[in-house]
Amino acid sequence: MIIRAVEIKEFDFTEYGFYYNMLDDQHDVMHCQTDVFEDHMTRSPLIDAPAHLGYTIGQSAPYVLQSMEKHDHTMEALFCMSEPVIVCFAKSRGTLPPQAEDVRSVILRQGDVIVLARNIWHDAGHGVGKPASYYYLASRGASPAEWVSVEGPAVNVVY
Repeated sequence: MIIRAVEIKEFDFTEYGFYYNMLDDQHDVMHCQTDVFEDHMTRSPLIDAPAHLGYTIGQSAPYVLQSMEKHDHTMEALFCMSEPVIVCFAKSRGTLPPQAEDVRSVILRQGDVIVLARNIWHDAGHGVGKPASYYYLASRGASPAEWVSVEGPAVNVVY
């Protein structure tokens, strides 16, 4: 099965968490500009608990999605700083592993931020045609996250 990543701006992310366009959002983001800098800040805290900052270097896409993780103890915010990042995610079906038919994929571009709700399956981000790095914000759990194989047909992620 082939999943084509779509631009986050064209995807309704509300079932999975929150999306912020840090550069253009006039409702949920405050903006300040002077002669020497621009500043863009969310009006509300990103996640609902004290958090740790993480940094991931993701492999390039296209790729075959092998496994995903989810967290019941934290939300997770992912920040695209410069290079585009592809992120796959899926709703949870309770105790079932992630299901191939539930997988969705988006492309984050500079200034895009997504905040995954608790218990949303997701993989590490991948670069568009080359490796890419990004920051994330999440509360660290008592043990490392468990990565679970995706059930169903192979998921080929393309852009």
